[in-house]
Amino acid sequence: MSTSSQPQPLVRARFCQEWLARVEDEDEPYRSRFMAGVDAAMRETIESASRVAWLPLEMHVKLADILQESFGAVRAHAYYRRAFAASLRGPVLGPLWRTGARVLGISVPTFVRWASRGWGASFRNAGEFFGEMIGPDRATLTYRGLPAICTASDGWMLSAQGSAYGALDALGTEGVVRVDMSGRSRGEMVLSLEWTVRS
Repeated sequence: MSTSSQPQPLVRARFCQEWLARVEDEDEPYRSRFMAGVDAAMRETIESASRVAWLPLEMHVKLADILQESFGAVRAHAYYRRAFAASLRGPVLGPLWRTGARVLGISVPTFVRWASRGWGASFRNAGEFFGEMIGPDRATLTYRGLPAICTASDGWMLSAQGSAYGALDALGTEGVVRVDMSGRSRGEMVLSLEWTVRS
């Protein structure tokens, strides 16, 4: 839990709600394994919240830990890939996605430039996230100041890679996403993206 001197890290309730809803569509026995790991009190808190309300980020992290354990690494990666691509069309990130498309055009560089806005709309008191182009078909996505609740979770940290692949999928590109967690103890993580546009 957060101390009184540091604000509590938060996540929009919608992301936890969509997580529960999407897992309901997963194959057995994975769906049941995941749902068995979510206690009734946590599920009630998530489901009863307004979609735009802020929930403790530890709930989001707990869902990542449960998914990693119940799905395994490969299936969890595929889940995050599908879920993030779908979230880009949803009501929280969708407006940012559509504005970026209208103003800048749909491309990986657009996503990289607008990534921090999506983070700011989704998380509070959870560090910063920003993208930087380092070449015509290369970029980095950097997380800084991540709370210890995030960096202590392999499931949460690794979900970022699957989500980045989901963004590439939504953009119609082929690419590779590498994860550098060498700064994990300092609350840092860097994703390196390389891509080509699908013809």
